[in-house]
Amino acid sequence: MQYLQGYSLILLPTVLLACAPIVDGDEVGRRIHQEFERKTEIAVHSVKCPQDIESKVGKRFVCDIYALEGNILKTQVTLKDDQGDISWSVQTGLVNLGVIEENIEKTFKNERLSKVKASCDGKFKIAHQGDTFECGVQEGNDDPGKVMVKVTDEQGKVNFQFLDRSDPAADNKPSSAP
Repeated sequence: MQYLQGYSLILLPTVLLACAPIVDGDEVGRRIHQEFERKTEIAVHSVKCPQDIESKVGKRFVCDIYALEGNILKTQVTLKDDQGDISWSVQTGLVNLGVIEENIEKTFKNERLSKVKASCDGKFKIAHQGDTFECGVQEGNDDPGKVMVKVTDEQGKVNFQFLDRSDPAADNKPSSAP
């Protein structure tokens, strides 16, 4: 009989662990999918998270966001409570185009003493260190111009260079923006 009692004591922690609350990784992925698309206006194919996540306040894990255009972003997820409420953030590879537009406009104002309207088409862009893309600029009634933007690090810092300048005396130095 002692053997049976010892055996049941060994099984008890396993049974209790199996009954510990878990968070469904698929449900977390669906929530991130919806929120990411709504906040960034970037189409998402799917979000993959670990399955059966231990429901413990402060528990951290990583989910992968698969954008429709083929890029993959890693998102850091933290459980805020034992009911599955989460907070999440993309640490690298996501560039806020509104910030870039503001910096282009400020740089034009400071360097060229002119007011422009910059447009990078969208709210956010998936871009990694070394990637380049163009933003449009409209300076008064002049023909539209372009700015070449280059991502300089994984935190989204960029340099940009004015293209199609109407001022031949203007230099071609890149400008920096966070």
